Amino acid sequence: MNPKPQNEQKEIGYVTKVRDFLTRLDGLPTVRINDMVESDTGLRGWISTLGLDFADVLMLDEGQITPRQMFKRTNSRLGVGTGDFLLGRAINPLGIPIDGKGMLTKTSRETILDLEQGAPGIESREYITRQFLTGITLIDTLIPLGQGQRELVMGDAHSGKTQFLVDTIVNQKGTGVICIYASIGKPAVSVRGLINILRANKALDYTVVIATSSSEPAPLIFLTPKTAVTVAEYFQKQGRDVLLILDDLGNHAKIYREISLLGNKSPGRESYPGDIFYQHAHLLERAGNFTPQAGGGSITALPVIELNMTDFTTLIPTNLMSMTDGHLLFKSSLRSQGQSPAIDISLSVSRVGRQTQDKVSNLISAKVRQVLSQAADLETISRFSSELSEETQLTLKRGILIMELLKQEPLTAIPKQIQVALLALPFITFFNNKNKTFLEKYKKIIIQAFLTNPQLSQIAKGSDKFKTDDELIKALEDTTPILQKLCP
Repeated sequence: MNPKPQNEQKEIGYVTKVRDFLTRLDGLPTVRINDMVESDTGLRGWISTLGLDFADVLMLDEGQITPRQMFKRTNSRLGVGTGDFLLGRAINPLGIPIDGKGMLTKTSRETILDLEQGAPGIESREYITRQFLTGITLIDTLIPLGQGQRELVMGDAHSGKTQFLVDTIVNQKGTGVICIYASIGKPAVSVRGLINILRANKALDYTVVIATSSSEPAPLIFLTPKTAVTVAEYFQKQGRDVLLILDDLGNHAKIYREISLLGNKSPGRESYPGDIFYQHAHLLERAGNFTPQAGGGSITALPVIELNMTDFTTLIPTNLMSMTDGHLLFKSSLRSQGQSPAIDISLSVSRVGRQTQDKVSNLISAKVRQVLSQAADLETISRFSSELSEETQLTLKRGILIMELLKQEPLTAIPKQIQVALLALPFITFFNNKNKTFLEKYKKIIIQAFLTNPQLSQIAKGSDKFKTDDELIKALEDTTPILQKLCP
């Protein structure tokens, strides 16, 4: 925190108006936005708005404030202490531990960073060339993510978004990726549950959880994603790759609407403040893949928003879709049909990740998407026709087999090379007469064989060396005797 000259430390102001957590002060002539202030009873807040003859303060502590009460300017700005000591801990947006493990073991390397930072310019960024691997077949092959990409995770309630996020964090074990999870105004019990799952899977060692519960003051909830991005930037500037999850920005938008309405700011569409787009874009623009001069490393951002699936063209989702590099659309209807993760492949897109894939993965992905699209069209036709050609039957069968291969149990990771080989299997003749029941029975055995069988594992590990997808399919065709023995 930046020390102020002595004369500035003595600046005081007096309360002229109180509206819930927003306090209006008269005085403090040289105060700036984001300066911290404190009441004579020790309640803290920060300067959020400056007018010609007033300063608005958003209170971080709950307590009674009355007109004519005195506030003094402190010698600090709105910031958070960062360092490697945060790994494995859960904190609130002010850096105070909330996990019951006692105070943070800070070292001399603690760095205090302002929460409001400008997004790095284009000269600080590099072309995204490395794939961000989630360990989930459907994502890594069909909707690939790049390190430094911003991908919106959206969908209706109970569609498996949180499970996907937890799986992605757990699957980063051993990759060197630092995970920052921001839980914005969620129930305290769900935050505790998430921390327990991460701890049980030994994922807390490389994770920082920044959380506020729905019962906490709105200004504190509002700061949650800002703190998360700031902590992510600290690790990125150390040359580390970071995964940043903001769960969810719909809550954040509602909290900012509450703050703005109290401050008499004119509402825009759907009564959200006019600058809500700026608030979210300002956060997400700080993610990216950075040059060595800017610290190296990357921040891959996964902002989350819950939708009403009957209408997902409203203001906030539309804005978030326009400021990200793609989106994953989750549907509870798909989850109820047994699809996991319950992502609608036809409506999900990644505008950056495709360039990070090797050629064969790209070709297999295109082939799989084409089959799924054709199968969806033919399925409608097949309902009105009793006789189907062999080619149509084969396409429908392949579509079913692919969807079964894309299903993945929670807390399981599949290596990238095996994912590509797996999705090529439905195109070999051995699977022409196989059905969904067959795969349900033998899928785990086949995946294990790609890890242990010398011939199969050699094909999987060298999948990126093939020049075309047909070469990979031909190599798998030659392993038919092995597959017949594995799956009698």
